Amino acid sequence: MKKLKLLLCCLLAFVFISGCQNKEPETNQVFEYTSEDITVISQRKTEIPATVVTPKTEDKYPYVVMLHGFIGERNGCNNFEPTAKQLAENGIASIRIDFPGNGESQEPYTAYDITNMTNDITSAIEIMQSKYNGDQNHVGLIGHSMGGRMASLYLNDKIKAAALWAPAANTGLDGLADFMGGMKEVEKMYNEAKEKGSSPFKLWGEPYVDCSLKFFEENKNSDPLKNIAEYNGELMIAIDSFDEYVSKETTNKVINAAKKIEVLNVPNSDHVFDAADGSGSQVPRQLLVDETVQFLINNLK
Repeated sequence: MKKLKLLLCCLLAFVFISGCQNKEPETNQVFEYTSEDITVISQRKTEIPATVVTPKTEDKYPYVVMLHGFIGERNGCNNFEPTAKQLAENGIASIRIDFPGNGESQEPYTAYDITNMTNDITSAIEIMQSKYNGDQNHVGLIGHSMGGRMASLYLNDKIKAAALWAPAANTGLDGLADFMGGMKEVEKMYNEAKEKGSSPFKLWGEPYVDCSLKFFEENKNSDPLKNIAEYNGELMIAIDSFDEYVSKETTNKVINAAKKIEVLNVPNSDHVFDAADGSGSQVPRQLLVDETVQFLINNLK
């Protein structure tokens, strides 16, 4: 009888120890990944330069579409590449595209309008599901500045989460006034575009790119804040501390419009999340990347 009791005790102890071992937390898997530059064919039959970063796995993966700002490119002011890398290491793919007239795009800047950019976002989503192993039920967006405006306008029930970095998301032409020299300058350009079909945006006093009449009219009629207010998915906004291009009034309106939103204030940062004090510190950028990646892990996986 004593031997039987001893045997039962040993068995119970083994089961208890085994159970405890099974409950130990697993370390998060770090995925290897691949990065490739591709060309996506747009709905208007033009070429969209893009970079796709995917984790090495046979399973379907969540993915994120990254949208750059006005007179930008798919590097996203040096923020998109490190974000894509960290996402991929955590099993989330990404695609970042050059909007018409930007980066390696061969289209004229007059093709940079809301209709074409919206269609290009859709084309990026479609290729992630047709050519790659993207999960259509776990799609996210990252948009910076004007890209944040486009992300806001694109929000729908198929977008599970979106991170808006210093988004130019005010209503109508007010959304352009912050980064195009104020409302008086925007109205001047708009009126010139009505007469000539386009108007040059000046950088440091010199004509830089031509903005089409369609660009102004579509932005005039757009309301990112309304779209944000109706969105039921997960939102994050990153706000820099010294911004010359997107006002605090605008970012406050985004926060107030959202049903729910995570707010990240990035100290000592400018509009592109470089160190605002000129020190070259990477702390602001790393905080932006780390917090955005964690937000997307929490809401896409």
